[in-house]
Amino acid sequence: MTPNSTPTPSFDRLFVPRAIAVVGASRDLGSISGQPIAHLKAKAYKGALYPVNPRYAEVAGLHCYPDLAALPETPDVAVVAVAARRVPEVLAQAAARRVPFAVVLTSGFAEAGDEGRRAQSEIARIAREGGVRVIGPNCQGYMNVADGIHVGFGAPYGLTYRKGGVSLASQSGAFGNSIVMMANAEGLGFCRYISTGNESVTTSLDLYEYLIEDPGTKVIAGYVEGFQDAGRLLGVARKALRAGKPMVLWKVGSSEAGARAAASHTANLGGAGALYRAAFRQGGVIEANDVGDLADCAKALAAGRLPRGNRIVVVTISGGAGIAMADRCSEAGLALPELDAGTVAALRAVLPAYAAVANPLDVTGSLLNDPQLLKVTLERLARDPNVDMIGLALAAASGKLATGLAHEIVRVADVLHVPVLVAWNADPASAGEAYRILDEAGIPRYQSPVRCARGAGALWQFARARARLADIERSPAPAVQRPAIARALQGRRADLAEYEAKRVLADYGIAVTRERLATSAAEAAQAAAEIGFPVAMKIQSAGIPHKTEAGGVRIGVPDARAAEAAYAGIMANAARHAPQAALDGVLVQEMVGGATEVILGIDNDARFGPAVMVGLGGIFAEAIRDVSFRLAPVTLPEAQEMIRELRAFAILDGARGRPRADVDALAQTVVALSALALDLRERVAELDINPLFVLPAGQGVRAGDALIKLKQE
Repeated sequence: MTPNSTPTPSFDRLFVPRAIAVVGASRDLGSISGQPIAHLKAKAYKGALYPVNPRYAEVAGLHCYPDLAALPETPDVAVVAVAARRVPEVLAQAAARRVPFAVVLTSGFAEAGDEGRRAQSEIARIAREGGVRVIGPNCQGYMNVADGIHVGFGAPYGLTYRKGGVSLASQSGAFGNSIVMMANAEGLGFCRYISTGNESVTTSLDLYEYLIEDPGTKVIAGYVEGFQDAGRLLGVARKALRAGKPMVLWKVGSSEAGARAAASHTANLGGAGALYRAAFRQGGVIEANDVGDLADCAKALAAGRLPRGNRIVVVTISGGAGIAMADRCSEAGLALPELDAGTVAALRAVLPAYAAVANPLDVTGSLLNDPQLLKVTLERLARDPNVDMIGLALAAASGKLATGLAHEIVRVADVLHVPVLVAWNADPASAGEAYRILDEAGIPRYQSPVRCARGAGALWQFARARARLADIERSPAPAVQRPAIARALQGRRADLAEYEAKRVLADYGIAVTRERLATSAAEAAQAAAEIGFPVAMKIQSAGIPHKTEAGGVRIGVPDARAAEAAYAGIMANAARHAPQAALDGVLVQEMVGGATEVILGIDNDARFGPAVMVGLGGIFAEAIRDVSFRLAPVTLPEAQEMIRELRAFAILDGARGRPRADVDALAQTVVALSALALDLRERVAELDINPLFVLPAGQGVRAGDALIKLKQE
């Protein structure tokens, strides 16, 4: 179990309840408090259904009870549809009756301001103390599509959906319902759906953990506005990866709502959006950006056939479709390899002379006259050692031909175990049987070549994430403990300026520049002579985080006399810039030449915990914003991946004749910084190393400047 995980709660009695009570049930079956009964009856719910309302003797032909205590048995689920002021009372009754689940449809809680937040805290307290797992409040209900149990309000709860292996948790009720309807229209089959509302007790991550264990769920999907327990996200996602359950999440609201007034570069360069993206990358979560995107990814993943690699061959009967699919494949991280020479020879022997035997492969419209061509083509491609999956665009092929093509696609996928994805936009009236054959066999089918490529990209993304996790678990991040440093920082209020901050870095194995702190002009001259001219000189003050703007930096100081003058000028400038700041002195530091400047940092987020950043450094770090984040702990393979994600990686890798930088030492430094972040997570709020000088390969790194902002108790 990961440090942030909790035991997986069983939601079996929620999704397959033997008895359901509807508290606040109305005789008006079109009202919010009447619809749950109407929908359950319409779907022929086989369990016991108990309306609860002291105003009625019966509702919809069912005996109505005055309260939960009066029920003849304890229900598995209490649907709560009463005024907000009565919800605490009902939950107390549910706790007394030992009802395991309460689905609170009522609104007027945290979404309604401070008073509502206080009310929500109260119902959460009652529920937790009483052992009631609350869904909501302010939710619309849930559906067990596999068994036809629809518990909630809104027209979507009265509809019938395709059954399948996708389960969706949505933090929006009405929009979540819309996602289910739209995805159903896209051909996606569902197992479970739940509207989580305000998540006062039960969170989306609780449900994801359950769905990982749920045998009917093959793909876990989510509409996410934000996780209040975000620190669990990475652990849950990796649990899903190990179980072979892809997670496809549509995260909205990723832009930072207002910049933080922080001195740290890392804080300004990060934010919630960056940390969500980091957790998604580390956990193998596939990020969707629309309902169509979510459906495309989930459809491919639900089939359960994963490729060995990212090499796809595109087969079309129209050159234009091949170009469109190839473009999107490239965007999705897929490669279109050259076909094996044996494959090319075999295809040229059977395809028309004018067919383009390459990748994309245009078999031309001749396929419509000789469907045997598809059989030969697919078999040869599936056996090609350069091919990991096949993207097939069949345009408007229809009729008996379509049925024959569908049978052949299924046979090749099953016998040769290669993922085949199909783009096919024939009229369902003329190709319905072919579509049915593909759908029943779990062959992903799309309306366009572009969407087909997106599905193929999701397959590779998930397969790669599983392989990456195996690498990470073979190379665990080292744990470092420095209790003396933690004790020294306890209770301290002032941040650590460069000199002190770099002493902390050195204790965690991070290389720093040679330097001395001078408190007089004479000391500065002596220190510079011992270090060796030329030197850099910088003001040291926790109250002046940006030294250059304060006139507190001198570079290339050539001799002792210049060092004395630089000391006086720096101190005077600093006093004018920040009259109230305590000035510790001037740091005299070796000059580092021939290096590439990067920035490293820690952002100890309130929800995610410590995250580590690497990016292009120097004075333009915030302007360029070329950064990559990961949540700690960061392993060596992850650190290497972070560095290669940077747009500036080519500079580190020796672009245009530059010497290659010591990328290995940089990766080791990222790992060491991650260990520091975890060991001092109770003390350090933010940390910057800017610049970190990355010397040519084999020569290591040096921290040139650093700032540590402490947590304030």
